[in-house]
Amino acid sequence: MIKVAFFGEAMQELSLNNELCFGGDSYNSAVYLKRLVMSHAEVYFVSAIGSDELSDRAFIRWQKQGLNLQYVLRSDVRTLGAYGIVVDDSGERTFHYDRKDSAAREYFNLDQQQAFLAALKHKLFDYVYFSAISLAILDEQSRQLFMAAIAAFKQAGGKVIFDSNYRAVLWQNKATAQKCYKQAYACTDILLVTDDDHFGVFGHAAPQQLVDFYQAYAHSLVIIKQGVNDTLVLQQQLLSRYPVLPAKRVVDTTGAGDAFAAGFLAEYLLTQQCEPAVNTAQQLAAQVIAATGAVVATTITTTPSNQLSATEQDTDYE
Repeated sequence: MIKVAFFGEAMQELSLNNELCFGGDSYNSAVYLKRLVMSHAEVYFVSAIGSDELSDRAFIRWQKQGLNLQYVLRSDVRTLGAYGIVVDDSGERTFHYDRKDSAAREYFNLDQQQAFLAALKHKLFDYVYFSAISLAILDEQSRQLFMAAIAAFKQAGGKVIFDSNYRAVLWQNKATAQKCYKQAYACTDILLVTDDDHFGVFGHAAPQQLVDFYQAYAHSLVIIKQGVNDTLVLQQQLLSRYPVLPAKRVVDTTGAGDAFAAGFLAEYLLTQQCEPAVNTAQQLAAQVIAATGAVVATTITTTPSNQLSATEQDTDYE
């Protein structure tokens, strides 16, 4: 059985109908991946919560999602962060966060952190997934401790997955963000990039600029999402383009990228094939944006026979 650990933060999602909801990029992807792979993979969510009633309810909810919470830590003085979403007429969202008491930001300052660090060192997982947000919420000392543990995990034979999610407000400055991104890219085996995130950090916008930039990371499988434009995949220096079918309904784009990541990984980790992986990723993202919230009801299943035509460019990037 494949073991995949997702490190990051989950927060309370403030909804208009007062339902108890939770969301966060790594958490969203973990939930969607577990739905798709079911018994084929053990999916761990690694984070910190409080010792209060809200945290207790979150823990129970996450267990019901099928996640392994062995490495979720408890803080006596902090709890979950919270966020609200404002969605415009086209489904695009604006987030409003309250992270001042977030326990996840203090993960590597809690006594029990050593269990997760030891699990990385001894490669108790096959894959570890984290995002730029996972890094941005940490202080510099914790960030470097985590990256050193990721390096040890990779040296032990583990595979690293990184998502480029960029939230400018979380970074001290752009130079710090660029440094951390490049540090993560250097050790990543599967790299999930969005053109908007890349532009926010590095300032490149044109597809060819993106391809040229990621040539330097030939050791990685690079998936570049471009909204309604073709999804680009760089694998062993070969560029493939996958058309994006127009979404039938767009209500809320929250969690679309997280769902795409989960859909891609659900197929790719089991089959090592990009075509069905992109297909499932696009289908799942389309379902998620047709509903409100980060984690919504879905019906997509993994079917390796699902094929999506790709236009191959016979170009080797040296």
